[in-house]
This record gives sequence, structure tokens and C-alpha cells, in this order.
Amino acid sequence: MKDHRLKHLLYAHSPSEDWHLEHPGQLSPRYRNIPQVEINERQVYLFDWESTLQESPIGLIRETRFTDVPAHINHDMELTFIYDGTCEFVINGRALSLKTGDILICNTGVVRSSPNIKGENDIVISMVFRKEFFDSVFLSRLPGASSLTNLLFDFVSKNRQATRYLVLPEDYARQARGIIELLYVEYHFKDLYSNELMTDLASALFLTIIQGLYRRRESFDQKSTDDDRIVRVLKHVEQEYKTCTLESAAAIAGYSPAYLSNLIKEKTGRTFSQIKLDQQLSEAAYLLNNTGLSITRVAQKVGISNMSYFYAKFKDVFGMTPKAYRGLSK
Repeated sequence: MKDHRLKHLLYAHSPSEDWHLEHPGQLSPRYRNIPQVEINERQVYLFDWESTLQESPIGLIRETRFTDVPAHINHDMELTFIYDGTCEFVINGRALSLKTGDILICNTGVVRSSPNIKGENDIVISMVFRKEFFDSVFLSRLPGASSLTNLLFDFVSKNRQATRYLVLPEDYARQARGIIELLYVEYHFKDLYSNELMTDLASALFLTIIQGLYRRRESFDQKSTDDDRIVRVLKHVEQEYKTCTLESAAAIAGYSPAYLSNLIKEKTGRTFSQIKLDQQLSEAAYLLNNTGLSITRVAQKVGISNMSYFYAKFKDVFGMTPKAYRGLSK
């Protein structure tokens, strides 16, 4: 894209960047007004784009260079695109290095930071949006979508795991760059029907990402029969998390329970029981945020009858009690 406005928006120094160049190593004064929440017994910032998302279906910014970004969670979904250069992240405690063209999508409960200072040519674009926006845009355009088309929808809405994130390398997202450029210019130079145009562009971006995820999955699925069967087992757990057992999963995969147990551990680093529990707690988190069911009823709905166990495991995964987690969405 040759739009000179885009180049100026992305590469010209902002007042905040000039401040950081004059005060190297210092945290921006704006953090004094950003609330913090406790996640896994440490304080992290809570970024909230509420005012922005009241005026526009999405929010788009270029991340500030010449500084790091401390640990935080977002009130809304976030898509990060590495437009130029590189960016180092720590996502849920895991170091991640992304390069030009890579995409990172984080759910609302993902604790992330950028510990390394971004340089002059490290251009990172962040797009925030609400799950409700994604649902309305996506489902209205794709009624009766197939399971393949719903791959990204599963990540954003169906699986509903707040601590989940997704990385799509540039090789699988080549068309995303042009769409994000159009979105960025439309967002910063709004005109008649800009919101409608941004909605259509966002829809095109999501579809492009789905294509990339599908191509990537196809390339992985061709690698081994074991991998293909593990995918089927994980799908079984996702759909039947209340009642599934290692034995029922083994029957689907065509393996003995003992062999499948070892294979799951080898391929995922987790046990069958841990994977099943993750799915139960993921659904519980969704119900806490989107229904008025009591905490006891939520636990029962996801197939957990022992409340002490439910409270302990929920806090292990989300870093807070079910009651505190429900309060985040209010």
C-alpha cells in the first residue's frame, strides 16, 4: 500500500515516544491511572478500551516504541500484527519471538508483556475487539458455517478459554497485511460509512486468518497418523468433556488406554485428565461471565460435583476465585 498517510502514522514519532527517548528506562506516567488486578499472586495492569469501543467496532493503535510493556491483561480480545521488524513477548510465562507478518491473538485473560525495548523500525499494530463484535460480524456473514470455517470461531467464542492465545506465522497470513493497512487508514481517517467499511474489512481479516489456520493444520495433519488421531481425541474431549473417559477416547483413536495415555503425554506434555479439566474449566469461565448461574450450578453444568476441587483447580488455572473472575466482566 502506497498511502503516504499510512507511512506517517506508522513511522513518525508520537509525543509518547519522544518522552521515552528523553526518559529512557522509565515507565510512562499514564500507568499511574491504569488499574491493576491480581493474577497468580502478582499484580498486572488491566488495559480497558471501553471508551474507544463505544465509538467504533474495533480499536487500532501502533504500539509505542523505545520502551517495554509491563505485564497486563486486556478487557477485550486483542489481535497483534508485526508490521515491521520484530517483537519479543512473554505470554502466560512463555517467551515468544515474532517477526514481520506474524499474528498473535490473545483472549481476555492472557497475561502478556513485551520486556524488550522496541527499536525505530519495530512497528507493531494492535487491534482490539469485543467477542460480541466477532460473533455478530462472523455469524451474520457465515450462517451454517462448516467446522473448518468455524476454526477461528472455536478459538474466540466456542472454546472460551480466557487464558488462551494463538500464533499464526507470516507464511500462513500473507494477505492479512494489506487488509490491516486498509483498516488502519480507515480507522485514523474516518469518513462516511467508515464503521461499516471497517466491519467488512475485519470480517475479511478473520476469514484470511481462518484460511491460514486451515492451511497450517493441513500441513501438520500430513505428518503422522498419531497426530491425526490425537486431534480426534482432543475434539472428543472438547465435545464430551462432561462424561468422556480415557477409555472412550481410546476407542475413538483405536488404541489401548495405556498407549493413548502415553501418546497424549508425549505429544501435548499433559495428561488426559489435565486436558479434560482444562476444557471443563474453560466452559466454567464462559458460564461465569455470560450467565447468572450460581457458582455451584456452574460447576455441576461442566461435570464437576466436588466444589472444593472446583475452587482449587479454577484458581490454579485462572489465578483467582470463580467469584473474582466473574467480577472482571462487570
